Amino acid sequence: MTHRFHSLALAAGCLIMAVGCEPSGSETASSDADPAVLLSEAPADALSLTEVKERFGDEATPAPSEVTLVGRIDAGEFDAFEPGSATFMLSELPDEDHTGGDPDHADNCPFCKRRLANAPKAVVQLIDESGSVRTTRADNLAGLSKGDIVTVSGSVTYDEGVNLITIQSQKIHVR
Repeated sequence: MTHRFHSLALAAGCLIMAVGCEPSGSETASSDADPAVLLSEAPADALSLTEVKERFGDEATPAPSEVTLVGRIDAGEFDAFEPGSATFMLSELPDEDHTGGDPDHADNCPFCKRRLANAPKAVVQLIDESGSVRTTRADNLAGLSKGDIVTVSGSVTYDEGVNLITIQSQKIHVR
């Protein structure tokens, strides 16, 4: 139990450092999104955050260097967008096959609550052509808001110690 608490505390600390702990205040998503970072169609074969994690744990195959994943912009009680950076946090989507399309199902189902609580988080970094993280907040750069569902393709790493996926991408698709 103590080990689980320490792991949870470490993960929470990493989330704070990864996306910043200051709320955005007056900064809100902009309708002046840069079309250069937006995809008109979602990339095919997107994986859930849990499926990406499982790919890193599969000892029979090498860990992926690139993936396509889908998630919801959400960092819990923290701001999902990092100030001064095109970096934001994704959370796992509820299993659509299990929820039957009911948007409130995951809030009331113990199975879904447990699955979502144990799922990894993902930090998305929108990068420019040189591979540097853009300095414009992601919500302003891409017109994003908390709760948006996005699909991202790019280079990926996974930190098992804090259950955190990091993906760098030049473009994203917003559902």
